[in-house]
Amino acid sequence: MDKSLEDIIGIFLHICGLGDNDTRCIRENSARIVPYVEHVTVGFYSKLVDEPKTFKYVEGRIDHLMETHKKWLRNLLAANYDNAFMEDQLRIGHVHVQAKIEPLFVASSMSYLRSELTICIENEFGKTPELAGRLTGALMRAIDLCHFLIDYAYEKSRLNKLTEATGLSRPLLESLIELRA
Repeated sequence: MDKSLEDIIGIFLHICGLGDNDTRCIRENSARIVPYVEHVTVGFYSKLVDEPKTFKYVEGRIDHLMETHKKWLRNLLAANYDNAFMEDQLRIGHVHVQAKIEPLFVASSMSYLRSELTICIENEFGKTPELAGRLTGALMRAIDLCHFLIDYAYEKSRLNKLTEATGLSRPLLESLIELRA
C-alpha cells in the first residue's frame, strides 16, 4: 500500500472513529453474529438475482460468489483490519471495476449489509441495548472502511483510464477535477 493511501486511510479512520475499542467489541461479540452470515448472504444474493441489471453479474456463478461473500463477511467479523485486510478490499474494488459493476451496486449492496447486520445485532443483543449500540456502531464503521476502499479502487481505476485515454498526466487530471466554476 502506498504512503499516500496510508495517509488517506489514517484520516478516514480518525474521522469515522474506527479504532481499537471497535475492533475489540467486534471480536468479542462476533461469535454471536457469525451464525447470521448464511442468512445475510442468501438475502443479499436473492436481491441481486431479483434485479435484472445485477443478475447478469451473478448468473451461473451464484454458488461461488455466495461462498466468497460469506468468507468476506467472516473476515469482516474477525475484525483484523490490518494492511492485508485493506489490500483485500482494494483488490475487491479492482475486481468489481474489471467486471464493470457499477458503483451504484456496490453502494446499494453496502447499504443492504448495514441494514441486515443491524437487524441481526438487534435480534441477538436486544436485551443489552448499550452493547448492541456499540457493536452496531463499530460494525458500521468497519463496513464504511470497506466501502471507502472499494470506492477508492473505482476512483483510481477511472483516473488511470482517463490518463491513458487523454494522455494527460495524473496530477493535471486531478487539478482539472478540482477546478471550480
